[in-house]
Amino acid sequence: MNQKQMEYFIEVYRQGNMQGAADRLYVSRQGVSKMIKTLEEELGQLLFIRNPHGLVPTDYATALLPHVQRLLEEYRSIAGMSTLASQSKSVVTVYALDHILAYFGSQFLWDFHLVCPDVLLSTVDTTDDAALKGVLEKQCNFAIVTGGIDQNRFCGEPLFFSRYCARLHREHPLAGREKIAYEDLEGMRIVSKGRAYHCFRHNIDKYILLPGLNVELVAETADEMLIADLILRHQAVNLGYDYAAVLNPHPDIVAKPLADKDDNGQTVYLVWDKTTVLTQASQKFRSFLLDWLPKNGKDKVCLA
Repeated sequence: MNQKQMEYFIEVYRQGNMQGAADRLYVSRQGVSKMIKTLEEELGQLLFIRNPHGLVPTDYATALLPHVQRLLEEYRSIAGMSTLASQSKSVVTVYALDHILAYFGSQFLWDFHLVCPDVLLSTVDTTDDAALKGVLEKQCNFAIVTGGIDQNRFCGEPLFFSRYCARLHREHPLAGREKIAYEDLEGMRIVSKGRAYHCFRHNIDKYILLPGLNVELVAETADEMLIADLILRHQAVNLGYDYAAVLNPHPDIVAKPLADKDDNGQTVYLVWDKTTVLTQASQKFRSFLLDWLPKNGKDKVCLA
């Protein structure tokens, strides 16, 4: 099965008819039909059944689809490697918890480029779980996530400690407090990142929902514009990490530590697959990051 066969198969599966697939692929209908017939002959299996409404995939085609999608992604990755190789570039891909790379700032990217011009840094903002999954599935070289780390599957280097904090309107009844306790949130409107984030599960579920605090959960979002709008217009309280709170200061929004005697934050780690031998490019990135953070004061967060 070659790359073109995979692309044609996936498009016919999506469109449910030859003409629709041909239009999407910018080829003739006859070309698509011939490609699918050739593929069926190679596999020895019927892939589609025609009915009055179009083409219906067989059970075999449905089972085959996810494997073809993965293979096609691999083909494209290999093609990308060839292009980068022609430019004498290596790639390091980092999946990071939302806003962490923004916290490091553009200076981090520029400094890394100056020190390691032969390495292209590719970053993706995502959730803790998706970042760790990306590491295990070899979609990225590193994840930057909050702890703790499963030491049976991952290696990890601590980067900085991030406190939980609450952001709220400066005229909010809680804004004058030095610290905010979970019980202070009784009756408040809450916005937080979402259930795919450890921060939400750790704070909302354990300290608010399970103890039975009466709060109004307005939304779950990591979008900073939406969060700020909910705070400013609707007196919502945002629960999150202090590194995100310092990124977008607003004169009418204050950030307060979310106080708890036993649990006031989490360490952020650089994580990689324990079974993977780091490439030279990955080693360069890891060394640079661990050296750069303390030199630039990013190994600790200060809520002004």
